[in-house]
This record gives sequence, structure tokens and C-alpha cells, in this order.
Amino acid sequence: MKVLVYMTDDPQWHQEGLSSGSWLNSSAYSAYKGRNVNITTRDGFGEFSYDRIVEVTQRYPQSEYPAMAGFWIDNDNAYWERNGLYERIRRDRPDLMLSNNNEDTPIMDTISNEQKTGMSPGYDYPQAVYTAAPRLIEACYKLPSSGAWWYSGSNSQVDYRLNIGRYITNSGSSVKSNMAETAMVNGRFPSNQEAYNNFLNGYLNQIWESIDGTEGGGYMYGGLKPGFWNDGAHGVTTVKKNNPNLHYIHVLTRPSGSTLRVRDNGYKVSRVTNLRTGAAVSFSQSGGTVTLTGVSNWDQYDTVFKVETAGREGIHSGVVLSATASASGRAASAAGDGNYLTYWDSNKTTPVSLNFDLGSAKRVQYVGINQREDSVSYARSATEQSARIRDYRVFVSNDGTNWGSPVKTGALPSHRGVQLIDIPATTARHVRVEIRNTHAASSDSTRYKRLRVDEAWIGSAYAAPVGMSSGQSPW
Repeated sequence: MKVLVYMTDDPQWHQEGLSSGSWLNSSAYSAYKGRNVNITTRDGFGEFSYDRIVEVTQRYPQSEYPAMAGFWIDNDNAYWERNGLYERIRRDRPDLMLSNNNEDTPIMDTISNEQKTGMSPGYDYPQAVYTAAPRLIEACYKLPSSGAWWYSGSNSQVDYRLNIGRYITNSGSSVKSNMAETAMVNGRFPSNQEAYNNFLNGYLNQIWESIDGTEGGGYMYGGLKPGFWNDGAHGVTTVKKNNPNLHYIHVLTRPSGSTLRVRDNGYKVSRVTNLRTGAAVSFSQSGGTVTLTGVSNWDQYDTVFKVETAGREGIHSGVVLSATASASGRAASAAGDGNYLTYWDSNKTTPVSLNFDLGSAKRVQYVGINQREDSVSYARSATEQSARIRDYRVFVSNDGTNWGSPVKTGALPSHRGVQLIDIPATTARHVRVEIRNTHAASSDSTRYKRLRVDEAWIGSAYAAPVGMSSGQSPW
């Protein structure tokens, strides 16, 4: 258990007297400072809270108070920024974490995205997150299904499916869960929350290896494709940090039947088991998809499959990328350098083309794209929308000049994680993906026409199960 010290600049709390919900006392603080300071003003409160935070850093050293982990800043204050509060904390107490609520301030270690709703499925919290990894991201949400963030005297219900789903989807997106529980009373949480905590403890123990020491699959750490699968199924994938060939599929919404199909992202699958039971699961692999069959024992909240692989295959190396438009310092080459921390930025230009030069004529089967996860994946409002590819066309050429008609035309969904564009198998030296437009509307001036790609690649052939070569029938 770690403690974050909370400080808010919300003006509704800048009142005096305990009856208003605050202990603030301007006259006492003015006497302490030797001059008049009105704490009910933004600057006055900023000065007062600045002193309180510095006092905490001085009086509670790590050696004596190891449970104190840092500060959770709820809204910035101009006084803090003018007087270098965060820089002072960094200098005096580099061991403490700084977290900011709803504002991606570069000096902060963590950005907390608070109580996001409106996504479908409702538990898939990362759909409303707008900060790209590897920034440390928190999804901050209330554990009780209704009521205040603080203890109000009520024993609010806890929606198990919603909160377990949030926890798992966050884990599957490298997002930290900050579940806000209402305060304890006489050392005990309200009984509904206590019951949920006890249940979750035992429930997660059964599948802990799929959460502990893992990253979200389908993003910058590799892994199987997450999100929307077949027959209404939905979930996320995780991948072990110390073993990039060990994956887990978390099925939070089960398919209508006994079959699950997940895009393999080029991984050769060798074995699949049900993590809770250890039972082997029948599977086949072809056409870029691993198919699990005969599944009848679906868990009510999270069915977890352990997927062992022999690495990725069928992905061309040495490909040179260029584009018809790029922002300064964000060239197309960054999308093909193997580094997900660099990215191509199209400089808000559409249509725009991303071109792949394979060096010589080679077999081409599909295009893989990881877009920058720095926007929500659905339109939360007119000014908070998805900066992801929508309509596209794919061309191939042998000389890089004559392209002919597109070999594939389509639209990508506004979904997080890796996107794969299948094309009719062909042989060519050059591949061009022409992005006609993106999902953000013009009302979102920040994201309208914005396009950023972390990594993009060309697949020569689909992966086959271990023991078979690419292109060999699994039947």
C-alpha cells in the first residue's frame, strides 16, 4: 500500500471554516507569513498550498516514511508554476512521484485520466485515454457504481463486471488502474467495497501471471491484436516483459459461439491453454488469424488463454519508408526504424501516402500499422476525437513510378492497437498506402487531419503454427 498526498486547486474548496468543508484560515496563515494573504483567492491558495507541500517533503523523509509515494495534483495553480513547485520537489525529493489529473504536464511522471465514460463496451477504459506510452498513464475511476468520490455515509453498490473489465483492459493497454474507494470508517471500507476487494484478490490470483510483469499486447511492445474480435467477442491481450513470445488473451465479452478468432500479428503459435484450468485448447492458424475452437467453459468476467509462440515470421526487413508529406523532425523513416518511441507525422496533410521500398521485388501479403495512441478512439465530444486512419487505398509497383489501380480499398475502424490491411498476395518492390482521410472531424482542430504512425511494416506471408512453414495448409 502506497500513499499519494492529494492537493487540489479547485476553487469550490477555497472557502473558510470547517462547516464549508475546508479548514482554511486566512488570518492564521497571514499571521504565520507576517503579511496579509487571502487564501480564498487562487494566488493566496497557491501560496498556502505551496508551503504545505514543501512542509510534507521536509517532514516526511523516505527513510522514515517509505509508504509515502508522492503527490497527486488535481488541477494546476499558476502560483505553483511561477514559483517552480514541481522543480523544487524534483530537486528536494526525487524519490517522490508526481501525478497530474487530466493534464499532460511534461514534468509529471503520471497523467491521470479521471472517470471516463461513454465508450462501448463500457468497461474498455483505454478507449478514452489520450496519452501515448511509454508515459505512465493512470485510469482513475470510482469503484462504487454511483455516489461521491468521498465517503457520504452510504454503502454504494460495486459493479463487478464493469470494474474487473476496467482493470483488465487497462492492464492490456499498459495503463495503471487507480480505483478510488470511498474512505474507511473505523478501519473498514463500506461492506460492498470490502466484499469486492476480497473477491478480486482471490480472482486475480488465479490469473496473476497474465497481469504481473506484462505489457499491453498489440501496441509498442508487440503482441496479438486486441479489441473487437469475432461474433461479438471483445477483450485485450498481454505479453510478458521477460518473454516476448509468451502471450495471454483476455476475453471479457465472450463470442456467441464456442470459437474465438484473434489476429496473430505474425506470431507462430505453438500451444494454447486455459490459464485458469491448465487444459489444452484446440487451435488452428492460417490467414493471419489464430482460431480457438471447442471452448465451452467461458468465465463470467475474464476467460484467459495462455498462448505460447515461437516468435514472429514473414515480416520484411530492410524496408525504406518515405512519405508525400512529413512534419519537421518526424520523417516517414521513423515509422520503419523499429523504435516505437519515434513516429512519422504527416503534418496534417490528407490525402497523404506512406511508401515502402523493399529493395527488390518480393512477395507482399499485408501491411501492418501501429498508429500513435495519443487520442481517444471514439468521438467523446466535438473537440475530443480520434486521430486515426479511416479511408485508405493500397497500390503496388515494380518501378515506383507506375502504380496502376489500387489492389485494396477500404476503411480502418477507429480502434486502438495494431491495424492490419490484407491485400491479394503479389510480388512487387514498392507498396504505397494512400490515406484519404482520418476519423477526426474539423470541429476538433487539434486532431483534424492529424496522422501519426509509430511503426509500419510489410508482411510477406502469414505465420503458420509451429511445425509448418508459411503458406502450408494447417489442415
